[in-house]
Amino acid sequence: MEGLLLAEALQPLEGRFPLARGAWRFPDEHTAVLPLASAVDGSRAVWIFSRPPSPRLALMPDVPPEAPAHTPFQEQLAARVAGPLEGARQRGLDRVVEIDFGLQAGFVSQPGVTLVVELTGRNANLVLLNDERTILGVERVVLSDRNRYRELRPGLAYRPPPPYDKLDPRTAGAAALEEALQGRRLDQIRNVVDGIGPELTRALAAAAELPASTRLEGEALTRALTALARVTREPAAWLVRAGGLPGLEAQRRADRRQRAVHALQGVYRRNLDVADRRLEDVERALRRASEAASLRAEADLLMAYAAGVPEGAERATLTAFDGEPVELTLDPRLDAFANADRRYQRARRLERRAERAAEGRARARADRDAARRALEGLEGLDDDELERRAKALEAERDRRRRPSGPGLRFTGPHGFEVVVGRNARENDAVTFALGRSLDVWLHVQGFAGAHVLIRAGGAEVPFDTLLFAARLAAGFSPARDSDNVPVDYALRKNVWKVKGQAPGRVHFSRQKTVYVTPARDAETARTDLP
Repeated sequence: MEGLLLAEALQPLEGRFPLARGAWRFPDEHTAVLPLASAVDGSRAVWIFSRPPSPRLALMPDVPPEAPAHTPFQEQLAARVAGPLEGARQRGLDRVVEIDFGLQAGFVSQPGVTLVVELTGRNANLVLLNDERTILGVERVVLSDRNRYRELRPGLAYRPPPPYDKLDPRTAGAAALEEALQGRRLDQIRNVVDGIGPELTRALAAAAELPASTRLEGEALTRALTALARVTREPAAWLVRAGGLPGLEAQRRADRRQRAVHALQGVYRRNLDVADRRLEDVERALRRASEAASLRAEADLLMAYAAGVPEGAERATLTAFDGEPVELTLDPRLDAFANADRRYQRARRLERRAERAAEGRARARADRDAARRALEGLEGLDDDELERRAKALEAERDRRRRPSGPGLRFTGPHGFEVVVGRNARENDAVTFALGRSLDVWLHVQGFAGAHVLIRAGGAEVPFDTLLFAARLAAGFSPARDSDNVPVDYALRKNVWKVKGQAPGRVHFSRQKTVYVTPARDAETARTDLP
């Protein structure tokens, strides 16, 4: 960002400090937005774009939605830059501005800091300083192997970019400017006049109605000096008139487009990941269908030789129908017929999964291909379509942000609500904030996983509702790809937490156990229920 443009962007803030402000917003990893508590000349936020090679600072009316930090430096900004906006100063017409923030008092007070915004083309950077001008954090660390003049890393004293000696067109007299420009080409003005770069040089040429290569003598010099005065007063306006890069409205359109593309890319990439995982699940279910034949063959052998299998045996070696010996692993708690029946049941489940997978394979592939096309075609969308999709995305996010209580909600076979925690803190909320003493609490045995709650309201819970919830508990755990997963269940009143335990960690007693096949959606969880 050229110095005159930066000075013009900061001008509305002069004499307005201190300014109350809101919390930082981070639309992407190279954009930091500071909302202002009250509008300044119609602008409600300070936008800092630090992406090389075209960084800039602007006051704009747009305030983006709340968004978490994308980088460690943005996290540091959110944590340490908490006080009111107390000043913003530019050294001459340098492309560096220092923004001062005051003390934020509180239970844990945050001292005042200075954010240095270096809008220096491909070397653009953001640097956070304490009151002793020691670097607390930097967006891009610069070491001596890249810059022999200065290093930028935490713990060092901040050293600004090297100074240079040029005339300030706002304060230099006409005689000094005329002497400095005499005999030079118009496109060399930026070598001796501060605050002007390639874009404002083009604006000068347009304002003077002269080619950039014109030698400044006589009438050409007079016209160049007049144009310089006009561009100095209104640099952004003359940049727009010259068709330079870019006008303020064009800047805003480009910024909105960039934010929309970034937001949609994140959603479309997640959609593609989900579609890929679903297709992997389908292919896995089809591959495992071959296990059903082996399970049925083992079950047939057990049924045929049941009389010769001793009770309580953990293994049995039987002769297959082709004459080959087959060693089978058994559940010693069950007799041969029950072990065979368990194998028949597993075979049926695998076959049913394979049937559903075969039916859904084409749809899963179509969903994957559609997600891929949406992601690949994003850059080719026009601004209106991008904005329409971004608004729809934001509306959906707003809908999801509405408080509906913790956890995923499912409706069981008999109408009971089943709630599934999605992380450790939400598990605590499901169990201890939502749960009541006679609700049924479930958790997969031997693994970390979701806390699942059947909101019984004191009513007796049917066994198939219990199985429904148990399958969800297994599905939302690391055991989701297994069969015959043990899930413990108990009344909520028999679940407790020891003070100081980590989120999601609990103790429970008087539990019972069921063995189920995992499920992650209501339809699958209902399949094969009694």
